[in-house]
This record gives sequence, structure tokens and C-alpha cells, in this order.
Amino acid sequence: MIGKYCILITSKSPILIETNGSSNHQKGLLNNLCKHIVLLLLFVVGTNISVLGQNWSQVQKSVPTDRWEEDLFGCAVSIFGDYAIVGAEFEDEDDKGASPMLNAGSAYIFKNIAGKWTQQQKIVANDRTQGDFFGHSVSISGNYAIVGAYHEDHDLTGNGYRSAAGSAYIFENKNGVWTQIQKVIASDREESDQFGVVVSIDGDYAVVGAHQEDENVNSGDSMQNAGSAYVFKNTSGTWAQIQKIVASDRGAEDKFGFAVSISGDYLVVGALFESEDEAGGNKMWYSGSAYVYKNNSGNWTQVKKIVASDRAAEDLFGSSVAISGNYMIIGAYADDEDAAGKNTFNGSGSAYIFKNNAGNWVQLDKIVASDRSYVDRFGEAVAISGDYAIVGAFFESQDAAGGNTLTSSGSAYIFKNNAGSWKQVSKVVASDRNTDDRFGKSVAIYGNYAMVGAWNEDEDEKGGVTIRDAGSIYIYKNATSTGFEEKEFARNLRVFPNPGNGNFTIDLGDDWVNTEMSISDIYGKVIQSEKLFNSQVLEINIHEPSGMYIVEFKSGNKNAVIRIIKE
Repeated sequence: MIGKYCILITSKSPILIETNGSSNHQKGLLNNLCKHIVLLLLFVVGTNISVLGQNWSQVQKSVPTDRWEEDLFGCAVSIFGDYAIVGAEFEDEDDKGASPMLNAGSAYIFKNIAGKWTQQQKIVANDRTQGDFFGHSVSISGNYAIVGAYHEDHDLTGNGYRSAAGSAYIFENKNGVWTQIQKVIASDREESDQFGVVVSIDGDYAVVGAHQEDENVNSGDSMQNAGSAYVFKNTSGTWAQIQKIVASDRGAEDKFGFAVSISGDYLVVGALFESEDEAGGNKMWYSGSAYVYKNNSGNWTQVKKIVASDRAAEDLFGSSVAISGNYMIIGAYADDEDAAGKNTFNGSGSAYIFKNNAGNWVQLDKIVASDRSYVDRFGEAVAISGDYAIVGAFFESQDAAGGNTLTSSGSAYIFKNNAGSWKQVSKVVASDRNTDDRFGKSVAIYGNYAMVGAWNEDEDEKGGVTIRDAGSIYIYKNATSTGFEEKEFARNLRVFPNPGNGNFTIDLGDDWVNTEMSISDIYGKVIQSEKLFNSQVLEINIHEPSGMYIVEFKSGNKNAVIRIIKE
């Protein structure tokens, strides 16, 4: 309703209904009609937008049990199966909360237990020391996790001091306890290489980036900050370096190894300051690039150099990378244009989806945020799993509806692969978002869960006990990933009245025993939850403002979701 008009938007064109000049009774009828049309459209579009609106709903906020000021918990996150690992690079204490060493760093293991992610363990390096920044990068796969400490200074014996040469630590899950089994370093480590600035692990292989390393694979032809990456293989429980890789067209200040990711027989390395196209020409300063390597009988060989189809100077393509199966996503957080190459917003950011077609990686899509704006840094962090990808924009300032501006509160965007085309299906923000939280600094996704780090966030899980920049993580679940099992269960559910005034009756169609019910708003915030022990007919009351709400029921292998509208 706008002034004296009600606008009905159809699939072909808008219809303008004039209410001025009508009788009061007619106005009332028209207003009521418009109101219900809008609600109906909200409901119908909601099934598609919630797809854009929040099929992915926040189910949890977590902080570490020993959180403290400026720990930066959430600076890095990774999920695999029922385990997740979270870095806190500025944390000071050991795993027992003792022996403080400034910015030694730590990481935390979480486990999904019946849908709740619970801290299982705090891990630190066996040879931790001040300023190591252990936890700056993390990755987990199966029973192994790797943690980077890019400012660590010593070799495997605790000697061979090289300032900020960097190292990484591998942990193994042994009967539920994660134990450090090895420290790994570069075979040709030198001062300021920052080995461990990024890490990635998959199966029996791990890759570690050293974006400020200078030499080629033979430790010669020095080029300042050309960058490199190192591949390690697990053989009978021992992880050994099997290869150093560099770009085929390496150059000074390319910072190859600023981002890395490995999946199966492929790995990708980002070089955000690289300036040439695939053929080594058409220089555009800091346009950025990425390099794809394939495992050929244990030898990782470069098979492609990748650049953006619309590359431009200072886009920083390759600032983040992630690979999963036959799909890859590459971030360019300083890119300025939308997917069509128009509507310039400086530093709004973008990401690019590539697919492996018979060994050739081809760009499928350029993706941007639906509400992109200046200096959002969309693409600062990326992750991909199956048909879903998530992109962080930690300088973004609006809520999921595009309002309520809080500077650098941060956001993340989830995209889905629909027949080869990747479309945004959700924008997620923290339920307790605030200025300068930097939500979206790190992202991870696996199966039905996504995790987003907010390393500058200040409050605990309940929104209290403020500790500056302690950091937190937020966990989201894909409510539609199983199709809600609607054919089995949701088709039997009935809700009335719908729309209603806030008081609703829900007939589950059968007795549901030991059922968890949760009600979320369209931004993913859970406003009500309870345990139902033996129920068929429920009475629920929503005291929140008018709008759409999502009600989810879970009981054993039953899962159903319905949408209700409060007028």
C-alpha cells in the first residue's frame, strides 16, 4: 500500500488499484484485499526467497569456555562431518588455561552431538611460544586436523631460529581425543616466509601456503614474496613433505600461497597480487590469479592458470579459494562490478565459480551479493561443499532484509547450484549482530551445516558478559536439505488459521514422541523452542511483530518444516 494506491505485482506487470474516492466500506475492502495480497505474495515468494530467506537458519552461537579479551576466536573455521575446528590466533593460555604467552594462539575442537555443537577440546602447539599466532589458519578432514602458526620461529628440534618462518601442526583424533602427532615445516624455510598462513587438508594430503617465500622449487631464482606452497602426505601416520610447488610464471610480490585448498586429486593456490592473464600477458596490476594442480601418481602438476573473465587491476582475485569435487570458488574481495560487469561499487567484492569439465576448469558464474555495496569485501572468505557455497563479507553493514545499518557488523551469503547455475539462496547475519563484529571473516560449510566466524564479536552465547574482541562463531543449518521429508511427514501437518493473529493451532497428523520444536523469524533468529514429549495437536502463540515465521519439528528421523504468517 503506497498512499492511496495498492500495488499488486503479477508475473507480467504491476496492477495499480486506486482506493481514493471509494466509500469507506470500499476502502476497507480494498485495503483488506491489498493486505492479504501482500501477505499471500510474501508467503508464495517466501517459499522461493527463503530459499533466499532463510532456508539456512541460525541454530547456535558458540564461544570458547575460556574466552578472553582480543583472543580473536573465529579468525578461522573448518567443518568436516561431526567435527569442527576454530582458530583463536591471539589467545594466550595453554590447553589447561595456564602458562600465558602473549598471542601464542590456540584452536578449539567442536563436535556435533544430537544437533548441538559442543566444545570438546582446546588444542595448542607442544612448543608454543609468544607471538606464534597458532590458529591463524585451520583445516579438518576425517581424523586429522592441521593448524597453521605462520609467525612460529623454530625448526622441528626447537632450534634453527628463523623469525616468522612459520610452521603447521597436525593433530589426530584418537578415540575422541585430538593429539598433536607432528609439527611440519618447509624443507627450505627462511625468515619471514610465513609458512602456515593458510592450510588445507583432505584425506592423506595436506597443503600449506607460504605467500612470502622467495625461491623456486630448487631453492634458487629468488624473487621477493613470489610465494610457494608445500604438499605433505600421510604415510602410515607420518606426514612428510613430498613437494614444493610454485607458479609456472612466478614473479616478485605475486604472493602465491596466500590461499590454498585441496580436494581429492586437485588443489588450487591463490596469488592475489599476480598481474598477468593465463598466457602471461595483458598486465593488470594485482588483478590476481589462481593455479590448479593435479595429483598424477603422487606428483602434483600444474594443469591450469585461472583468471577472472572480467579481470581488472586491483581486484585481488585469488584472495580466497575453495575446492570440492568438480567445483571451485575463488574470491576477489576488491572487485568493483556486478555479475554483468556494471554498477560499480568500489571494493564491493565478488567470487567466481569454476567447474571441472573433463580435466579443464571452466568459469561458470560470477556471483555477487544481492545487496552489494561499497567496500563490503564480499569474497574475503569462501567455502564450498557439494551444491552449496558460502561467501563472507565482513565489512557489510545491513541485516538480512537490507536495513538496520551497523557498520562492519558483517554478513555471509549462501549460494546453491541449480542445474549448473549458482544462485544466492540466503543472506545470513548474526542474531545479535553489532557494529564492528566482522561476522564473515571466516566461513565453512559441510553437508547441512555452515559456520561463520565473527572474530571481533564481544558477547557470550546469551548476548551478555561483554569482552572486547573475544570472538565467536555462529552455526547455521539447512532446513531444506532433506526436503523437510515433506512427502513423509509435513504433508500431514495442518495449521490454522494461517494467516492468523499470532495464535495458531498445529495438527501434526500423528503422535510425535520426544519432538524438538523451534520457531524462527525470517532472519534465522530462533524466537521460541521447546521439547514435546507426546504431542499431536499444539497451540502456539507468537508475540513477535507481524511477518512470516518458520516452525521446524524434529523427532528421530522425522523432520518437517512449515511456514506461518502473523498478520
